[in-house]
Amino acid sequence: MSEALDKLKNIGTRKIYEDTHIPTKHIQAILYESFDGLNKIQFIGFISILEREYGEDLSAVCSRGVGYFDEKNAPDTTIANGVIFKSSNNKMFFSIFYIVLAIIFFIIAISFSMSSSNDIPDNVTKENKIIEDAKKNIIANAKISESNNSDKNVSLIGDKKSIVTSIKEEKAPPQSLKIIARKEVWLGYIDVATNKKYQKIFEGELELDPAKEWLLYFGHSYIDVAINGEEIKYNEEKTLRLHYENSNIEQISINEFKRLNRGHRW
Repeated sequence: MSEALDKLKNIGTRKIYEDTHIPTKHIQAILYESFDGLNKIQFIGFISILEREYGEDLSAVCSRGVGYFDEKNAPDTTIANGVIFKSSNNKMFFSIFYIVLAIIFFIIAISFSMSSSNDIPDNVTKENKIIEDAKKNIIANAKISESNNSDKNVSLIGDKKSIVTSIKEEKAPPQSLKIIARKEVWLGYIDVATNKKYQKIFEGELELDPAKEWLLYFGHSYIDVAINGEEIKYNEEKTLRLHYENSNIEQISINEFKRLNRGHRW
């Protein structure tokens, strides 16, 4: 962070507001290089006011901010992924079954036709026996196939139950994560998984999703962090950087913050 910004921080947000009438939330955003709440024109105008009022060179900050807005406003390209659905094997089984059944009816029709044209009892008996044997084979094969499908379904259901049971036996998710600001503070907080950034100036309680991994960046450290009802207190004037994951929180250096934030200070 530039020396010019450090000097402005020492002056303080309240004093800068009194001197320039720039809203405090925008002052905080510029001091901590969190540009989400600004647009490009506002940002450049506020930088000019601060340079004129305090005689500081903020060109480096201005350059980073303009780069941020240019990148943010660049067109975005999205590629949709296709989804392939595999048809059930049961359809194939029933199709084969119906084909075989049609063949049986065809054989039966032929047998009746032959029976009516030939009054030979032995031939009729033989044909009936062939038909009966064919029907028995088809029914037996159908039962075997149905049994195999049933075993597969039971196996799949058993595997699903095993997976669900295994998931339930894992550690229960954290119950709560609260930030308690004892004084008005600027907070930048980042969802590590998506790298989505948020910022807020507040006093009192702010509740975050305890199941996510967070990077927290405070303008001062007169704050408490309550995890599942247990509070951790911080009491310093300087900025504070924290890393939260799986009900654990730790204070980290700026280098560690940048590593977790994909190389960015904020």
